[in-house]
Amino acid sequence: MRDRAPLPRGVGILAGGTAGLLVGLADGARAAWAFGVEGKAGLVTAALAAGVDGFVGLVAGGLVELGLRTAIWGRRAQVPAWARVVSLAAAGLAAGGAAAGTVVATSLRNNRFLAAGLTVLAALAATVAGVALAPAVARLIAARRARPAPTATPGPADFLLAPLGAAAVAAAIALPIAGARAPLLGGALAAKVAGAAVAAAAMPLAIVLWGRLRLPWTARRAAVAAAAIYGTLLAAGLAATWNDHLRFAPWTDILAGGAVAAGAAALALVFGRWRPPGRAALPAAAAGLSVVSLALTVIAAESEPARKAASARAGLVGSVLESARGLLDVDRDGFARALGGGDCDDRDPDVHPGAVDLPGDGLDADCDGQDASEALPPAARMFDLPASVVADLDLLLITIDTLRADHLGCYGYRRATSPVIDALASAGTLFENGWAHAPSTRYSMPAIAAGRWPSAITWDESIWWPRLGPFVRTTAQVLHDAGYLTGGMFSFNYFSVADHRGFERGMDVYRADRAVLHVAVNGPMESHGSSSREITDDAIAFLDEHRGRKFFLWLHYYDPHLAYETHAEVPAFGSSRIDGYDGEIRFTDLHLGRLFDRLRALGLWERTAIVLTGDHGEGFGEHGVTEHGFDLYPAQTKVPFIVRVPGLAPRRVRAPAGHVDIAPTLINLARRALAPPGSPLPPPSSSSSSFIGRSLIPDLAGGPAPDTETRTVFQEVTSERGKKRALVTATRHLIWNAVPGDTTECYDRAADPAEAHDIWRGSGGDPACVGLSRDLKRLVAGLALPAGAANSLAFAVTPPGAKPPAPSQPLSAALGDAIGVEGYDLAPIRPRAGGTVDVTVHFAVKQRLQPGWRLFFHLDGPGGFRNFDHVPVEGLMPLDRWRPGQRIRDRQTITLPPGSPPGTYTVYIGAYRLAQRLKVSPPTASDGQDRLRLLTFTVAR
Repeated sequence: MRDRAPLPRGVGILAGGTAGLLVGLADGARAAWAFGVEGKAGLVTAALAAGVDGFVGLVAGGLVELGLRTAIWGRRAQVPAWARVVSLAAAGLAAGGAAAGTVVATSLRNNRFLAAGLTVLAALAATVAGVALAPAVARLIAARRARPAPTATPGPADFLLAPLGAAAVAAAIALPIAGARAPLLGGALAAKVAGAAVAAAAMPLAIVLWGRLRLPWTARRAAVAAAAIYGTLLAAGLAATWNDHLRFAPWTDILAGGAVAAGAAALALVFGRWRPPGRAALPAAAAGLSVVSLALTVIAAESEPARKAASARAGLVGSVLESARGLLDVDRDGFARALGGGDCDDRDPDVHPGAVDLPGDGLDADCDGQDASEALPPAARMFDLPASVVADLDLLLITIDTLRADHLGCYGYRRATSPVIDALASAGTLFENGWAHAPSTRYSMPAIAAGRWPSAITWDESIWWPRLGPFVRTTAQVLHDAGYLTGGMFSFNYFSVADHRGFERGMDVYRADRAVLHVAVNGPMESHGSSSREITDDAIAFLDEHRGRKFFLWLHYYDPHLAYETHAEVPAFGSSRIDGYDGEIRFTDLHLGRLFDRLRALGLWERTAIVLTGDHGEGFGEHGVTEHGFDLYPAQTKVPFIVRVPGLAPRRVRAPAGHVDIAPTLINLARRALAPPGSPLPPPSSSSSSFIGRSLIPDLAGGPAPDTETRTVFQEVTSERGKKRALVTATRHLIWNAVPGDTTECYDRAADPAEAHDIWRGSGGDPACVGLSRDLKRLVAGLALPAGAANSLAFAVTPPGAKPPAPSQPLSAALGDAIGVEGYDLAPIRPRAGGTVDVTVHFAVKQRLQPGWRLFFHLDGPGGFRNFDHVPVEGLMPLDRWRPGQRIRDRQTITLPPGSPPGTYTVYIGAYRLAQRLKVSPPTASDGQDRLRLLTFTVAR
């Protein structure tokens, strides 16, 4: 190999950084345009993307340059053959290990296509690095026997992979992994790990052998062309099989990274030919570029519009900012102050946007600028039905998976997708603003069943996709107790009888066996098969068998969920994804028509109330989203909401309605004579006390709706893509992207029903948006509190600067330098065996304690020693929440067991961590074991 000029110092860093800046500027401008950011905010968005991409380019260019210099250093020596063999073996082990590790890391991913791609990329990256660095490794291990050699800079041919061999090896790695139809476990995982490792380990050998072949460039080019054709055919075959999964890849990051790499390579050739006047010129330029990139990133990241637009639409920005925040998180609480992390005190791990904010403690723990309060609305209310509605209505609830409102004719869609549903809407009440509380089945369907928001449900997390907690009451249970024959028929394996997720509670007839008609492809995101005909057949059989009984029947249709089938019974709208989706809606609608016809034939139509809704929607590119489950935009959460009650006139309602309103509405329809107008549902001991929605009877009956403009629907989703919360009104949709990024979006639904233009401008922007933001954050903070916490804390915590209640029995004592004990209150009751003693201890917080300290409470007396240790204030105020300046009042009831001997009993308190205790002062108040003698009382005979 011929000698080449030495690699200019700093050329990789400068080329990578320059390419990154240029690509970032273009990508940021595109993101600002796509997101609708204009003017100064658009320029800041471009600057943010330029800074991030420039920094990425600098780092990547530096690593490449370091690798090249190391490779050149290795090629400057001649080493024994055994050293070359060992270094090549090390490269093979690295490639095999990278492939095996990636297989294990992605073994539980449902998207096997993506898992295969990641495995191949890891193997290729390790192979290229291993082959490039093999000469340096050989020189290191044979240092004593290495001899100088002419300087040889690697050329393109040295790093050209053996195209056919590498493609074949890549296929050997990818196909078995991508071909798996489920996450890898046990023996299957071991086999795939071994196969990927062996195949990847062969790649360095293929490259070296290719480099040893003295083929003319014509032959090399032919081989490269053959490999390109082979790879294209392979990719086309995979795309045809897993085309719907290709869209889940992070294309913006891939394209941005590729553009930076290509630009860096081109600029490196230019800079490499440039001979500056001094050796320090390129490094100095690279250093200056580093400062510029970091400054752009840090300054521009403080702009919320820029963070939103760049993170959503520009490549690399979101992932890089999230990683950087993790590095800059000073107190390691998961949130940083810098780069828009939202942490208002990065020195305190208990203060951050995800913290629980305790009301009344004087500390804004969740950084939202306001104190938390109880969040749950009052129990649902019920109303009298008009006399035109027959008694003992039958109730039919229909939920259709992945059904968007705007793809139905009754909501203005241009295609004839839903003639049966449209007819139902024309005969009933259509809610123009019907919303799911969550964008996925696993959370929206429990909200329907339990009549509660997902975050207000007690969950059993012992199963993947959690089940309802054991004490959560469902609509079916309430209606069963009201004398209804209850039935549920579901066509998705999430509702499996064996999993006991709670939907079966209160059901006399429960079926989920039709789920077998949908065969999963790479997990729950996609399945093949159809079940609308069979679900309707089952429902008709239920009606035929139980036509003489008052019933509640819940049917869940699944066909509009991905993947989309074609059906000869309905017209095909085309071949695109949207066409297939619309065809599935039409097919489901066809079989709903069969069900409704049967109700009419059985004479049940005029005595059956029907509620129809979708559990969530589906994205087709709106806001760049092509699926559901992770976002709260209308495409994912605005669903049809139709209620048809015999005897009530058709109407359209503008006020928003949510899934939690279904349960109280059905119960109200079932209990029309049990309560006077406006009276609450039964007391807390009753099964229906858990429902937090509103009965929609006033809307259905055409009564006044004074809350049309102020009524809100709460939405939420927490996933691997972050924590998002939202409030919807008739005119606004406010979305808070709490984690990561702490950004807010607001849309004017009256002027912009598609929600294409974000009008959020911060605290000085649209007053309706600002008010919703304040309400939403207060609601989220309140939902994190246990029931009754606000009242408990209002009694127990006096914030710094406020005047605390005085103890009836004052003391002047302390536990170390951190906690003052100012006295206690003792209920004026002479205790007896079997009775209780109520004590309230008054504490003053002087210094903050390190984590791990706890209070102890001991009782000594004729009955022996008893431990009453507890976390103060009903578990709400452990010592690590105490802040200087606060006053804490901790109430405790000491129960004296029957048979407790009479005599004098002493209560001791103190603080401990492991075997260490805080010193008690004054010493006369201590028992000699660092226990503060708080009080004594006498138990009478």
